[in-house]
Amino acid sequence: MKTGNDFSRLTNFRSISFTFLAYLALSSVWLIIALRFSQTGWDFTQFYIAAHLPVSSLYNRTEFVATGTKLLAPIGINYYPPFVRPAVFALALKPLALFSYWGAYWLWAAVGFAAYLATLLILFRRFDLPKNLLPGFALFAPSLFGIVTGQDANVYLLVLVGALLLILSRKEIAGGLMLALCAYKFNLLLFLPLVLIFKARWKSLFAFTIGTSAAAALSALLAPTSQYLVLLRSIPQQTIGFIPGGVRGVAIRTGHELVYFPLAALGSAFCIYLIWKLPLLDASCVAVTGALLLGYHVTWYDCALLVLPICVAWRASSKNARAWLLALLVLPFAWILGKEAFQVAAETIILFQLTRLASASPSPLTRPEPF
Repeated sequence: MKTGNDFSRLTNFRSISFTFLAYLALSSVWLIIALRFSQTGWDFTQFYIAAHLPVSSLYNRTEFVATGTKLLAPIGINYYPPFVRPAVFALALKPLALFSYWGAYWLWAAVGFAAYLATLLILFRRFDLPKNLLPGFALFAPSLFGIVTGQDANVYLLVLVGALLLILSRKEIAGGLMLALCAYKFNLLLFLPLVLIFKARWKSLFAFTIGTSAAAALSALLAPTSQYLVLLRSIPQQTIGFIPGGVRGVAIRTGHELVYFPLAALGSAFCIYLIWKLPLLDASCVAVTGALLLGYHVTWYDCALLVLPICVAWRASSKNARAWLLALLVLPFAWILGKEAFQVAAETIILFQLTRLASASPSPLTRPEPF
């Protein structure tokens, strides 16, 4: 005869199973899109070409395009966005050269999807989020559509979340070194060092500094720094219709690019105030959101990082505020069609929710716990 505890466990198991299956079912929509979308995997070309090139030639545009033409033109792919990460990180891409382009892409997509799901499971368990919220994340366009185009933001998200939770749990050296891996996209680290400084996480700051310095030094040895700097300045000319996200993207769209600079300065001052005011975890969420909103070079798929501040803000938000956060998850076409304007609106909503935490007492979520 089943006891009340047995019945409760069975009900909980069924609830979790249903939620997980709903997440997978909604995620399959993106697989259908990937199978039909004419530009599936096009952004992945930069990683696939980098896997085949000698690292010293990563930033030589002539060699990069020539390699892309040789490898990919025969299968009808003729767009080769530049590889703009520090050279040392290209070493991790070398195994992709063992596969055909589409074989490598589907492996890349599977890793990205697994990283996204792993991050969600970590955050849901850590913050005890409601299980029925999980399917909403299956519609979050920056994370899932980013996989379709061949981007790597979900792996970055997993590393970032792991690093921050390690630091939060006082495993500072490990957390700082893990955070240094995020120098892979150093443009997204705009405010995070200030979090370590304001919260006196000196061991993490030291480990982060050593790690990023080592990555920069090795990158300079592997590929010419001068070529890399020239490449960074030429990104708009080498990508198809590239317009950055955030405030700068809206300023460019409206024909008032110079307005970006005073707005970025004011916004940065406000974010720095919040980082000083809030506990470590909430301050880290401000740092992430602020970088996406105010950074000079950010993209729509980088908004996959908003998963972290959405999860943190959810626990301390009112019912109405949660409705806004849920809308950011389940309106994929608003992200796709709304472009930079919707990105700014989403980041502003999240930043507003984090701002409300500045006047509240520290949440139990911000206390160090074993991770």
